[in-house]
Formats: sequence, structure tokens, C-alpha cells
Amino acid sequence: MVLWRQVMRSGCILLLSASFCAGSDLTSAKRAYQEKDYVTALKELTPLAGQGDPEAQMILGKMYLQGQGVLKDSEQAIKLFRTSAAQGNADAQFFLGTIYLLPHKDISKGLMWMRLSAEQGNQDAQLLLGQTYLQGLKDLPPDPVQADMWLRLAAKDNLPFYNLQLQGAERQMSAADVEKGKQLAAAWEPKHGLHPSADASRGKADRESSK
Repeated sequence: MVLWRQVMRSGCILLLSASFCAGSDLTSAKRAYQEKDYVTALKELTPLAGQGDPEAQMILGKMYLQGQGVLKDSEQAIKLFRTSAAQGNADAQFFLGTIYLLPHKDISKGLMWMRLSAEQGNQDAQLLLGQTYLQGLKDLPPDPVQADMWLRLAAKDNLPFYNLQLQGAERQMSAADVEKGKQLAAAWEPKHGLHPSADASRGKADRESSK
């Protein structure tokens, strides 16, 4: 019995050590990336991404997208972003949304990923989602209430640029739409860890709340 407890204790220590090392490796990789030491970042991020770490996958995706320490490879970037985003990484969801939405490559996919990121509190995603609702797209009529809500959330405690976007948009809206958007923004709460399966119900709820 004593021997079994020792074995269990040793196993727990090994697991904790592995978890700590993985966290330390990611911290080191992120520091290297922030310092633009892309050789070190690539070396440390690649095995972590292969082990399924969503943040490592997201950062590595950025490197492939922008050609940082590697040759530009948009297909590899999208693959990494998609794997990370499917695990609920809001930044990866934002990058995917941008890739699909801004060039109108796939509007439905772009909106799905952008909305998931915005719902988790990514303010750049909230800005782009608000601008999309303001302007409207093919098969997506303008929705000033949703536009005001997302632009208001993007501007909250953020840089002046975001507030200017909100002010400019509200000059194009009715007072009633602005008031509805303000109420929705006040009631909004971030929903962390959202996955693609959650988007269908969220999109329906958004449309109903705007009525």
C-alpha cells in the first residue's frame, strides 16, 4: 500500500512538472516572439502547437501569415488558426474572421468566426463586426442596433480611434437605434471559450434582440 502511494505521488509530481514546463516553454516562446526573435519563437512554438496548445497555434499562425521567421504560407496559417479557433481561442477566431470576411472570400464563415471572437471580448473583432452590421453585406442587411452595440463595446476603455468609429457610426443612426444598442451593450457579458457550434444560436439571438 505504501509503495502504491509512492508510485501515485511520483506520477502526480511528473504530471505537475510536465504542466509547469509546458507553461514555461509557452511563456519563453511568447517572449521570444514579442522580442522579434523569430528563430527561437519558431523553435519553441512548433512542438507546443503540435501538442495542441491553442495559443502556440495562434502565434505560429501569425508567423506563417506575415512571414515572420518563415516563408509566408497562408494555407498553413489558416490551418493553424482553424485548429486554435476550434478550441475557443478568440485571437485565432479573429484572424480567421478577417481572412474570410474582409476580402469577402467567404462572408458566412467570416461572420461566424468574427462573432465568436467578439462574443469573447476581442475588441478588434467587435469593431469589425460593428462596421459590418453598419454597412451590410450580400445576404446581410444593415442592422444599426447590432452595429451600435458592437461598436460601443469595442470603444469601451479603448483607444480614442475606437470611440471615433462609434461616434461616426451613430451620426448615421436614429436616436431609437442608438438607445437600443446602448441597452444591449450594457447587458452584454463576455462568453469565454466559445466554439463554432455555439454560433448558430448566437446569430439567431442577435437578430431577435435587434427587433
